[in-house]
Amino acid sequence: MIHIPNFNSLTEGEKFIVKWQYNMLGSFESALVSVIQRADIINLSRLILGFPEEVEAFLSFGTIKEWWPEVQKRAGIVE
Repeated sequence: MIHIPNFNSLTEGEKFIVKWQYNMLGSFESALVSVIQRADIINLSRLILGFPEEVEAFLSFGTIKEWWPEVQKRAGIVE
């Protein structure tokens, strides 16, 4: 398991993405990623009601170029 020095300083959404990228998700969170990946815009709008931070972080990961490198830096994974 990878050591993430500043994990607790991340938002819940950022933690979700870090755990996804480093294969640390439990079964529910793994299923949630799978559902988010497959959801159309209507279902994403429903998912965001129940899991706002996770969905927003997932969308940021996929659409904002520097979002993921910045999260990695703040987590202490990379310099």
